[in-house]
Amino acid sequence: MTASHVLNLQQSSAVGRVAAQDVCVLVAGSARSLRPRIPMALRVMSGRAWVTLDDGPNGASDQAAGDLFLHAGQTLWVAAGQHAVVEPLGTEMLQFRWRASSAVVGAGERAPGKPWTAAEADGDTCKA
Repeated sequence: MTASHVLNLQQSSAVGRVAAQDVCVLVAGSARSLRPRIPMALRVMSGRAWVTLDDGPNGASDQAAGDLFLHAGQTLWVAAGQHAVVEPLGTEMLQFRWRASSAVVGAGERAPGKPWTAAEADGDTCKA
């Protein structure tokens, strides 16, 4: 193994540890209610998700309300004020990220280098 291979392995390992800290984990039979104050992205990292969306405050969401089913790698954009309930589909665990939309992060509403956290955007952090 060359020195560059070792360096790449060390870097990807460190990134994995940091990334794992903001992953929300739900076990079968549990659910999480998400009500963002800013547009947010729900990205499924592993497992399958059953997401129920309402039509937003006063029915103002551009997105249709109802049930959606997502698998690993898929992202659902949730509008500000829209209510989403997410739960694992089936018996397997669900891992997902809940982050501010890149449009919000890029709009200059936060200082550079200070992305929105789930706690600021939703009032609830994931207990992974």
